Amino acid sequence: MRSYIIKRLLYSVIIAWGILTITFILLRVGPTSPVDRYILNIAAKGQDVESVKQAIEARYGLDKPIIEQYLLYMGNLLQGKWGWSFSASQPVMELIGSHWIYSFQLILLATIFAIILGVGLGILSAVKQNTKIDYATSIFSFIGISIPGFWLGLMLIMVFAVYLHVFKTFYDTSYPIWSLENLRQLIMPVLALGTGELAGYVRYTRSAMLDNLRKEFVTTARAKGLSERTVIGKHVLRNAVLPLVTIIMFDLGSIVFGGAYLTEIIFGIPGLGQVSFNAIFANDYAVVIAVTLVGTFMVLFINLATDLIYTYLDPRIRYD
Repeated sequence: MRSYIIKRLLYSVIIAWGILTITFILLRVGPTSPVDRYILNIAAKGQDVESVKQAIEARYGLDKPIIEQYLLYMGNLLQGKWGWSFSASQPVMELIGSHWIYSFQLILLATIFAIILGVGLGILSAVKQNTKIDYATSIFSFIGISIPGFWLGLMLIMVFAVYLHVFKTFYDTSYPIWSLENLRQLIMPVLALGTGELAGYVRYTRSAMLDNLRKEFVTTARAKGLSERTVIGKHVLRNAVLPLVTIIMFDLGSIVFGGAYLTEIIFGIPGLGQVSFNAIFANDYAVVIAVTLVGTFMVLFINLATDLIYTYLDPRIRYD
């Protein structure tokens, strides 16, 4: 297991390096430059645009050939220097350090919400197969999967913020991160981000539970006189949870790079998604690369954690 983990970590570094390199090149070959955002203001004041642009590019090495820029950036990155954010006028490391917590809390709360309710409803649906409860959860799951997260977010804002005035139409950063006030204003973003995953977990859990309920070991357990709760909780669920772990971890990776970023933009949450969105339109190379790198390492870590969880849940699985 130790050699497997070391090998996976080595592969993760290589993959992250490849993604960083591709992102770096794609941004550099574009027609725009990070200093372009200053040009309009300078031109409006009647200053010499070209000389100021050349001075800024020379200061940050943007006037060098792309190979030299790449080597300079990699050298700084290995020293813990992530570059300077033109759009925020501060070091990229400080920018990410002050905004990552907003993304983390949104992803954490949405994932917990989706797993607890999704798995719980899936188990209930399987145990109550072909009953009104089963039909109701099935209808809910189909609707939840079909509704796009961004549309649900907009509808939640329209109904509960604009018309009913239950929540604010904007995210208030004045509240402490883990305060009740802040958690309350995260209800709509968590619903928008977690509902699709929740609906999917209902279907996956129900399917896995029904598949295991039909197996012989369940009949044997019941023949031994075990209670239905023990049969479901100790035997059926433990076997059904393995494929579910893969689905949950896969969805978590897609949330990191997709759903959470879009949800932050819709609700105005100042997380890494909002930072990345602003940086893209400001041609802020360093920020885009840094956020991409952080997201990449998170996804790679999730994949490694999935394999380790597998070995814990099923001792038969070994990585040589």
